[in-house]
Amino acid sequence: MGCILNANNIGFSYPDSTEYLFRNLSFSLNDNERLLITGPNGSGKTTILKLILGMLSVTEGNIKLRENLNIAYCKQDYPNPGFPISAEEVVKMGLYGNRNNEGLAAVRRAMERTGCLHLAGRLFSSLSGGERQRVSLARCFCQNADLLLLDEPSSFLDTDSRNTLVSILQNLEAGDFAVIAVTHDSAVSSALDWKRLETEAF
Repeated sequence: MGCILNANNIGFSYPDSTEYLFRNLSFSLNDNERLLITGPNGSGKTTILKLILGMLSVTEGNIKLRENLNIAYCKQDYPNPGFPISAEEVVKMGLYGNRNNEGLAAVRRAMERTGCLHLAGRLFSSLSGGERQRVSLARCFCQNADLLLLDEPSSFLDTDSRNTLVSILQNLEAGDFAVIAVTHDSAVSSALDWKRLETEAF
């Protein structure tokens, strides 16, 4: 397995603040490896994902990504898109630029894996928060990504939906992709036997 990501002694503070959100964090990730980032609210878990995506820049240290790394991102909240689009069409967006485009078969398979195939014809704007999470996760599964980033994936999910999510994550195949998930959900954290990184609020 090759290293796809290496974070070396990273620290972050916002430009208008003298306080660090976190400092001296180091971790690495190999192909197909799973990493769970835990910690209290406000300790920088989501910020770490944004640093990996290049949406923010580290204040100190560095993050090195393998060249041409394909990253899929499932964020915490999905506002109404403001125009009529079905759940299936949202999942199809994951096919754009896909190096192994299998079309509708890939879309249906991804929706089956996340338990949202029955929502295919529904407007995305009409879905509950938990249903949107399932659809968005299916979109990520269609991206043929090397790395999947999950930001609080159990947000808005009831107990049954959370259990389904945990089952999906537990049963990821070895060759699927590497995963980094951030969560403060103790039920999800205790259920997943993944590599761990814990953040602390400064």
